[in-house]
Amino acid sequence: MTDKKNWLQLEFEVDAEQEDLASWLMIRHGSTGCEVAPLENSRVLIKANFEEDKATEEHIGNVKALLEEYGLAPCLKTLRIQTIADQDWLAKWKEGFKPFNIGTMFLVCPPWLKDELTPEQLSERHLVLIEPGMAFGTGLHATTRYCMEAMEHFAVPDDTVDVGTGSGILSIAAAKLNPSAKIVAVDTDSESIRVATENLVLNEVKNVRLIQGSTEVLDNLTFDLILSNLTCEDNIALMIDYLRLLRPSGRIICAGILVEKLSKLEEAIASYPLKIVDKQLDEKWAGITLERIPVSIRS
Repeated sequence: MTDKKNWLQLEFEVDAEQEDLASWLMIRHGSTGCEVAPLENSRVLIKANFEEDKATEEHIGNVKALLEEYGLAPCLKTLRIQTIADQDWLAKWKEGFKPFNIGTMFLVCPPWLKDELTPEQLSERHLVLIEPGMAFGTGLHATTRYCMEAMEHFAVPDDTVDVGTGSGILSIAAAKLNPSAKIVAVDTDSESIRVATENLVLNEVKNVRLIQGSTEVLDNLTFDLILSNLTCEDNIALMIDYLRLLRPSGRIICAGILVEKLSKLEEAIASYPLKIVDKQLDEKWAGITLERIPVSIRS
C-alpha cells in the first residue's frame, strides 16, 4: 500500500474581486488546486495546496514575490502555511467541475463525467477531456477561453506551436480543429509535460509533440501560429524569439495578460513588425491576436 503524501497549504485572504487573480497565480505556480471560502466584508479565504516535497523554501518565496508583483502584497499579512495530511480535499475540489462549452465548437469535460454526456452534446462540439492536475489550464479561465475562441475564428494552420502548454488543453483543442496539423507543445516544467502527456492520451490525440523547454528547443523550426497563454512579462520577453519562429503573415495568440498591463505589451509590440488583428477584454484579463506584417523588399 502506497504511503499517503503530505501537502503544504498556503492560506490567505483577499478581496472577493481578487479571487480570480489570486487563484490563477497559485495554479500557475504549481498549486494542485485552490479552495475558496467566502468571508465577511466582501473578502474570501483562499487555500492553495502544494505537494510538500516540491514546495521548497525557495519555491514558497517565489510564490510570495509573485503575489507582491501582481499587487496582492496586503494578503501576505494574513498568510498562514501549514502541513496537512492527504485527505479528500482533491475529491471535493473536483466536485466543482462540470462539462461546459467554450466558443461554438468546444465542449470541455472532466473524464469522470464523460459517460454522462448526451449524444447531442457529443455530436455538436469537439470534446476536450481534461484531468485537472498541477498544470494550469482547465479551460475555466478567461485566458484559456480566449485562446480557444481565437483558434476557432482564425483557424489552426498545419504548423502550430503551443508555448507553455500547461495541461495541454490548447494543443488538444488545436488538434481537434485541425487533425492533420503538426503541433509542437513546449513547457519548462516537467510536471506540466507529464500532465499534458496524460491528457493527450485521454483525448486520443497523436499529432502533438511534447518537448520540455521553451523557445530554445525549437531551433530550425518555423510556424504559422504561436499559442502563448503566458503572463504579460513572459509574452514581452519571448516576442523576439517568436519573430524568429514565426513565418510571414503568421499569427501569435497571446493571453494571460492583466488589463492594466496591456498597454505595456502594446508598447513592446510597436517595436516589432506585428499588428493587432483581434483584442478581447473582460474586467481583469485581456487576450490579443497578432499578425506578422510582411516586409517589402525594394529593388
